[in-house]
Amino acid sequence: MFGRWAAAGFVVMALIIAAGCNQVKEPDPAAVPPDYAPFLTEQTGELRVVVLVKEKVEEETRAVNDMAAAMAGRFTPVIYDVNSEEGKKAGEELGTGNGGYPVYYLFDDQRLLAQGHDLPQIAQAAMDYKDRLSIGGTGG
Repeated sequence: MFGRWAAAGFVVMALIIAAGCNQVKEPDPAAVPPDYAPFLTEQTGELRVVVLVKEKVEEETRAVNDMAAAMAGRFTPVIYDVNSEEGKKAGEELGTGNGGYPVYYLFDDQRLLAQGHDLPQIAQAAMDYKDRLSIGGTGG
């Protein structure tokens, strides 16, 4: 008896999830995509990690710099404290919103390559990008 109810509940949940996945979200015409130009690197093949931090700025700076050093120059970090005017401006330019901090952005000379809240994932994206370049890829 319980098994039948559990199976029925599973089917209902699957239908609800499927219905939610089928809804198409129209882009907001008022939403302007962020202008990443100030954060892009100057040279092809260079990478920059932009970090927005709200708390524990010194610890985060140390962690990001240690990661950059361990990766032998695969990226150059730029760290902004969002409590400062410069950090607030960077957050607005990146369209950060309130997703939590720290948040990391990986850029090359043309575009945003990766973003997220996990530094090791960003570091892995930087390694993957550099590896693609070293074997003759285009980086994208």
